[in-house]
Amino acid sequence: MKAMILAAGRGERLMPYTGQTPKPLLMVDGISLLERNINALYGAGIRDIVINTSWLGSHIQDFVTQLDLPGLHIACVHEGDTPLGTGGGIFNALDHLQDGPFWVINADIITSYNFAPIALAENSLAHLVLVSNPDHNERGDFGLNGDLVLNESSQMHTFSGISCLSPDIFQGVNQSIFSLAQLLRKFVGLGLVTGELFLGKWLDVGTIERLNKADG
Repeated sequence: MKAMILAAGRGERLMPYTGQTPKPLLMVDGISLLERNINALYGAGIRDIVINTSWLGSHIQDFVTQLDLPGLHIACVHEGDTPLGTGGGIFNALDHLQDGPFWVINADIITSYNFAPIALAENSLAHLVLVSNPDHNERGDFGLNGDLVLNESSQMHTFSGISCLSPDIFQGVNQSIFSLAQLLRKFVGLGLVTGELFLGKWLDVGTIERLNKADG
């Protein structure tokens, strides 16, 4: 099974730290956010990883070439100066991910989630990992009815930035810049997305405050 790490974000809410360092390479307890997630995927047996880059992408490329993990293959796909969004970034890298369902994870989260291989349910194009709503997203993003993801529910949860996607979810896409959530909501509405509520360690390191919390 393959995986993609979304690492093309500009990290504007983490300025000035991201002025000279891409957000995925910010350090928490002596290890970068990107390396944490690479290690988590590798520990789950994943040996093929795709990383999209934009802002200071050469720094990420240089970093991954120095990793010493036997059997690991990482392909960096540079998007240029303008990021393509979370959905557009995956779509742009799809040539590397056509073999079957693949994991996707945001580079700027810290989590204890286990990325073991999973099989998508029949008639499902995606599986989302949801978490309890943090302070910065109290209204949540999606609901759950058993393992079926809903766009609206009396109990909403937050999309963790972790998903397993079938490449078929991108069939018919005709735009280059778009968000993954935008695409997911379409298929959630069609009843083609499953999900789970993960109650383990998870933190979105999207602001200086949360970066400091991660360091604490």
